Amino acid sequence: MLDALLGRRLERQQRQAVDDFHRREQQLRPGYKVWGYRNVFAKGFLVTDGAVDYAPRESWDRLSIGRWHVRLDPALERQAAASPAGQVLVLGQAFDDAGPRRRGGVAERILRALAKASGLDAQTRALDEAIAWVAGRYVVLVARGDRLDVYGDPLATRSAYWHRGSAGVALASHTGILAELVGGLESSRMRWVLGNPEYHEPAGRWLPGLVTAHDDVGQVFANGRLSIRGTDVVHERFWPREDRVELPALEAATRFRDELRQQVRNWISVADVTVLTLTAGRDSRAVLEAGLTDLRRAGAVAMTYHAMHRPEKSTRADLLAANRMAAAAGLHHLTLDVPPMSPTSAFAALYRRSFPTYHRYANLANAMYLAAPAKAATIFGVGGAIITGMYRNTDDRDLRPELLARKYTASPFGRDPELVEELARWMDYAHFSTDALRGYDFYDLFHWEHRMSKWAATGYAEYDLATTPAPVLSSRRLLVAALSLPKPQRVDALVYRFIAEGEAALTAPTA
Repeated sequence: MLDALLGRRLERQQRQAVDDFHRREQQLRPGYKVWGYRNVFAKGFLVTDGAVDYAPRESWDRLSIGRWHVRLDPALERQAAASPAGQVLVLGQAFDDAGPRRRGGVAERILRALAKASGLDAQTRALDEAIAWVAGRYVVLVARGDRLDVYGDPLATRSAYWHRGSAGVALASHTGILAELVGGLESSRMRWVLGNPEYHEPAGRWLPGLVTAHDDVGQVFANGRLSIRGTDVVHERFWPREDRVELPALEAATRFRDELRQQVRNWISVADVTVLTLTAGRDSRAVLEAGLTDLRRAGAVAMTYHAMHRPEKSTRADLLAANRMAAAAGLHHLTLDVPPMSPTSAFAALYRRSFPTYHRYANLANAMYLAAPAKAATIFGVGGAIITGMYRNTDDRDLRPELLARKYTASPFGRDPELVEELARWMDYAHFSTDALRGYDFYDLFHWEHRMSKWAATGYAEYDLATTPAPVLSSRRLLVAALSLPKPQRVDALVYRFIAEGEAALTAPTA
């Protein structure tokens, strides 16, 4: 009798274990099994001043904000709020101080800030202040009468591009959408950059200044606001709003650690599965250490990618180190092979439609589509060089386009007069001047506002095909805390060491 009871209990446990395995297996299904190579312009949007017949995909939803018509992928998260003061539409994942508990209330909070102010200028200042401290990956649209204001997230990780044509101004998530909308656009500026024989970049070439994948297409840069009125388009800086303040080390490090923990919690709330991209680098290690309790509680999966056909590639060391770190952290570890994308594959057709001219991380996007969990928030620690300093040689303090061109690339292309002119145009468009940066080091903000908006955001759009990218460092509270430290403490990664070591890190000698 007792043996029979024990047998049935063990059978129930075995059945439960197998059922849990099958459930988890379904949760971890990759993109090709979920979307079947149909999700072109994944998580994209199109905004037009008036209705248009064109739709990137027939299945896209239709919305409106003021006089503007919006088409968007059903997979793109959105929230809206409206009052006599105006209308607010938030596209993507946005988090305010309430954290994940009130993730859907960000649009209402922005609208309340707008309604409390009177007069166009005061309302704009209220919007600037309210949106400045919203973290995540999003685009905010605010309609007031005949004016549409467009804000990106703190690192501009969800791109917003615009084009002015005969039918007015259109805004979209992909330059390819704008090209299809108007019946085609050239890409001569892109080809001038990527085909330049003097441009050598070991980590891959990317587009400088105002150059985008299609000509006559502009974009919203980090810390900038785009205002559209009829056919008039103005890009203005709205942050920093106050002068840089230097904080005591303990206060700055504590603020940074607490905000990073909060952002990990925020992104865990987005999906049933959380994936942490893990490397041997200190950025992803800091994310792991700061969020370890929450990541364990969420059953998060660590993921590392490597081109297996290239055993000498540097990511091999990342793979081996990350595997050991994941084991020590108690997280399951997925490894992704990154083979060359077959040009005749189903994914290649999907990718080329979404990115017809500029192919930045095609092989990685392909690998993620075939093997990474699709219905997941996939955390990336990209942006850490803002915190610790991207440029080690910062002796030249004369901010000018010639200097920025050399920082854009160390190759001979950095001395090209046309590149210098391009960076001059970008400085004017982005209001990138010593006075406008209000005490922040222009080297740090050049990396933040230019490189993140151009180099990093392109990758996130490609990964949108496969998963929900979660840029955990896209928070001005987090970045301001780090930038409030003196440069030597930042280069020494004090905020990261504080996460790992506590207050002992504050008394250790600076490297």
